[in-house]
Amino acid sequence: MKIFIFVRQGCCLCDSLKNKLAKINLNELFPNLEELKEIDIDRIDLYKDKYKKYDYEVPVIAVEGNRYEEIIELPRISPRLKDDQLKNWFQKNINTILKK
Repeated sequence: MKIFIFVRQGCCLCDSLKNKLAKINLNELFPNLEELKEIDIDRIDLYKDKYKKYDYEVPVIAVEGNRYEEIIELPRISPRLKDDQLKNWFQKNINTILKK
């Protein structure tokens, strides 16, 4: 499983979420986690056109779907979630995606 976080450099909400994610052991929640990939949507050379839809929505968390290159967005994360709450949020939403 791959988890993506779509961010913008200099975004205080993005930076806050990245700091909170760094404190969580995602491998504990998802033993089959291959990687957590951060994507800067402003990188013109790589992502500008492909992820333009996230322009005003960052930070966005998504997971790789079953079909090749399918990306499934998770619900918006409240910036007020603390470490344990964020961990529970991940567990709940990833499990919901996996059951589909």
